[in-house]
Amino acid sequence: MGHGKEDHGFSANKIFWTLFILTAVEVAWAIVFKRSPRLLKWGGLLGFAFWKGALIYMYFMHMKFEGPIVKWLMRPTPVLIAVVVFALMPDVSVNDHLVYPVGTQLDRANPVRVVPMPHTKPHGEDDVPAKH
Repeated sequence: MGHGKEDHGFSANKIFWTLFILTAVEVAWAIVFKRSPRLLKWGGLLGFAFWKGALIYMYFMHMKFEGPIVKWLMRPTPVLIAVVVFALMPDVSVNDHLVYPVGTQLDRANPVRVVPMPHTKPHGEDDVPAKH
């Protein structure tokens, strides 16, 4: 009525039930392919997650009904997210020596003394083989 064009195919309930069914299928996929190769299991789970994310993006974030300028402004976002993720990946995913609070390694004037918890072993005790 007041907005010019209307989409007669949109129904929030229809999208909700589609998301609900996709989530149920996703859970069943995880159970059925629990001991399958990782590529099959995670590929399916990521596929369902992408499908659900696309539905949410298109309908509940109203991107399906936006004009082309908004869609073009959204295009660089995944690239920028990928840059941040891949730039941080070496520091957080493969570095198991981060035992100090963030920033303390840079502030040499005020070093922070980290005391291990009584029930834990000091970091690296089992990581380094004994020298003979």
